[in-house]
Amino acid sequence: MIFKKTTKQDGPGYHIEENEIWVADFGSHELEEELRSELSKLKPKQTINFSWVITSFFLLAFLVVTDLMIRQVGTGLFWPETTMFWTSWLWRIILLIFWFWMAYAQLKWRAEKLFISTVISFVLGVFLSGLIKIFLVKSAWAWLNLLVEPIWMVLIVALVGAFMYKLIFKNK
Repeated sequence: MIFKKTTKQDGPGYHIEENEIWVADFGSHELEEELRSELSKLKPKQTINFSWVITSFFLLAFLVVTDLMIRQVGTGLFWPETTMFWTSWLWRIILLIFWFWMAYAQLKWRAEKLFISTVISFVLGVFLSGLIKIFLVKSAWAWLNLLVEPIWMVLIVALVGAFMYKLIFKNK
């Protein structure tokens, strides 16, 4: 067997390593098929090339729509404002954790792309939800939430992101 390892530069600070294995053919096709199947297991999966801008926009829209749905359900069930507030924040944290998992496990995004799209989507989503709440709630605390909630979201993305980074990207 001959092992060949090459390293290429793919942008600043990123290196791609390619491994090739050449196997001498001694007439055993079973060995060749077995080696090919083992190598296909070792080969890293390719990233799915979605535009992070489009993905961030869809994530932003989903966040705003579900936040409004929580508000409508809460209003219909006569929830107090504090219950709707904490339910909304719990939903945002669950969505944030799910997004980190999906972007890494399914889309195979790098950490930088993942965090940039997350911060943009969630902070703008919270800001837009705050703007909409100003017109729906018509209360002074809605104006205060417009100022405070985006800051809280940045802190939550940073804290949950640091925790998920340790869990998800620990092998890299």
